[in-house]
Amino acid sequence: MDEREARGGVLVLGGGFAGAYVARLLGERGATIVSPENFMLYTPLLPEAASGTLEPRHTVVPLRVMCPHAELLLGHATAVDLEARTVQIQTEVGDQTVRWQELVITLGAVPRVAPVPGLTEHGLSFKSLADAINLRNHVLRELEAANAALHDEERKRRLTFVFVGAGYAGVEALAELADLVEDAIRFYPGLRDVPRRWVLVDAAPKILPEIPSRLGEYAARELTERGVEIHVGTTLDSVTAADVTLAGGTRIPTGTLVWTAGVTANPLVRALGLPLDERNRVEVDELLRVRGH
Repeated sequence: MDEREARGGVLVLGGGFAGAYVARLLGERGATIVSPENFMLYTPLLPEAASGTLEPRHTVVPLRVMCPHAELLLGHATAVDLEARTVQIQTEVGDQTVRWQELVITLGAVPRVAPVPGLTEHGLSFKSLADAINLRNHVLRELEAANAALHDEERKRRLTFVFVGAGYAGVEALAELADLVEDAIRFYPGLRDVPRRWVLVDAAPKILPEIPSRLGEYAARELTERGVEIHVGTTLDSVTAADVTLAGGTRIPTGTLVWTAGVTANPLVRALGLPLDERNRVEVDELLRVRGH
């Protein structure tokens, strides 16, 4: 297995916000970034990428541009030896061992998937750029399917969209895609009189709990006035290819279920055998201070 030293002695696992900014702030002292992608995704713009308001390329920043003094390895960490200070990296050109003096673990989060029957088979995720593009294509395919349907009930089902998770991601994605559908519907004369149904579901007592209550209430009023159905204090019970069922038995015929109900720590952290306690956390502020920032 090929071996190399991390540039500047710093190895950064993950090229998202945290990892990319650590490498950027280290400046000419350098770092080695390990990431499956060669870009940093600006996740707040995912809803705009999904609706087509922004081109997908405008939601990403090339890591080589953002961190010109860093070395980039496209791949995944497969093993970490804290005592030997080495990490095994799987790349397209073979496995490599990278030695480090300081290790920065910024693997990010993954969608938190609840044990809901049918969710993994029929739910759509909304965490990556590929997810955003897939969701946009799915919504446009539903328009085509509704246009081709011969029965009103099937048309209504195809034009019903359910979002579970009423945080930033769910609310913004629903609003952007609703605008996309309303803009596109003019090209489907046969669908103009078919109601479009948008449903927002969350287990919390109100939407957008991250922001002040008055702003969340204002957003809820605006969405309601636009015809969005809001179900708070409600959870998802089951999902099939033809419908979703909410807790309490409410059944909604639909072909679209978007899951944006939170995130959890990347399971790769535990898979690599990395402890999650304070004793083994890298203090990034201290690292940057030592490096002169």
